[in-house]
Amino acid sequence: MQKPKDSASVLVIRDGEVHPVYGTLQILMVKRHKNIKFAGGAYVFPGGKLDPADKALEESDQKSSLQNISTEFRGLRYAALREAFEETGLIIGTIDGAPIGEELRKSIDQKYRADFLSGAITLAEFLDRTGIVLDMNDCYPFAHWITPKVYPIRFDTRFYLTVAPEGQIPSPDGHEITHVEWMHPMTLVEESDGVLMFPTMMNLKKLGQAKCVAEALELLAAREIITVTPEVITGDKVRFRKIPDEAGYDDVDQSRTRAAVDLKKS
Repeated sequence: MQKPKDSASVLVIRDGEVHPVYGTLQILMVKRHKNIKFAGGAYVFPGGKLDPADKALEESDQKSSLQNISTEFRGLRYAALREAFEETGLIIGTIDGAPIGEELRKSIDQKYRADFLSGAITLAEFLDRTGIVLDMNDCYPFAHWITPKVYPIRFDTRFYLTVAPEGQIPSPDGHEITHVEWMHPMTLVEESDGVLMFPTMMNLKKLGQAKCVAEALELLAAREIITVTPEVITGDKVRFRKIPDEAGYDDVDQSRTRAAVDLKKS
């Protein structure tokens, strides 16, 4: 059984156009290239595997407020926000204490994003050259999921929640990510058919209990995060993923979700 790899994902939210049922809460979703082995063609949250250098950088940053976050969520927030920039171009941070608007974001994107994607520069070099400060107080732990034991590729994923910088416009990297879109969480849950993995759908539904950003943050503060490792139960004609009741997730129709990898081919 493979040991799960540490990874981080970030749910970027904003108040957008009003939905008659679901309010103003929207989330930024990215669509993975269809030819990628893991979750190819799926709609996911920005994120990826932990780079040990990112963890060391975060832990050395005295502003990262290590005392205000549980041990299991420490060391992965820098990775989550790095992935957000790589995959969507959004910069969750400040320069000289001031928010980063779209004009400055676009300039930084054009100058550094390609180097990020190619591995030509590290996160530490990027922050040093741009003067960007990542404020970890704005990156809230949201959920913790570990891939089921039966899968050949496994991840230990910490999900974070952050509010989108005002005015910044996201764009796909054009390689791993082919499309980015702001969506109402429950609209995506209801209309999706084979484009969401099980953890994505479940966390969208939990987020969708709120109708605006302020309510989402209030609900998050009131919840206890329970680590979820789904148990895959396979019958003659159906495969069902069971999660602990105490994790606080409601039932979701699993017939329209998709697996990250095809177990029949692995």
